Amino acid sequence: MFRSHEAFADGTPNIFGDGYSNWRIFERHLAHPWYHVVLEECSDGKVWPRTMMISDIDMLDEILSQQTSEFVITEIQVVTPGWMNKTGKWIMEGLSGLLVGYDSTGCRVCLHNIDDEKAYADAPGRLIDAHSLKGLRVIF
Repeated sequence: MFRSHEAFADGTPNIFGDGYSNWRIFERHLAHPWYHVVLEECSDGKVWPRTMMISDIDMLDEILSQQTSEFVITEIQVVTPGWMNKTGKWIMEGLSGLLVGYDSTGCRVCLHNIDDEKAYADAPGRLIDAHSLKGLRVIF
């Protein structure tokens, strides 16, 4: 999850519609991946580009399932912590696929395919073979 403090709210609440607020800072306390999603939304014959920062796979899955001809995701990037991408720092890379399954202990494991070149698992310290996962399903 992302979080922010009310002191970082900026501008007038609801300026972009009911329920919307602007924030200058968001925080993350857990070193888990999150998703930078670019989409196009059509309204009244106009295309409006939007960008969302999605905190977890379940929310990403929900947003992906809401796509229509008027609400289209055009790009997904994953932001991964250093322990996951093995660089020692956070990096953002293009996501070309996302699989979710369960290991032999029943723990959920997410496999991120990056630009069709490499893959990251969100299972720290464990070697994960996609073929060993049960209940494997494609999210993206």
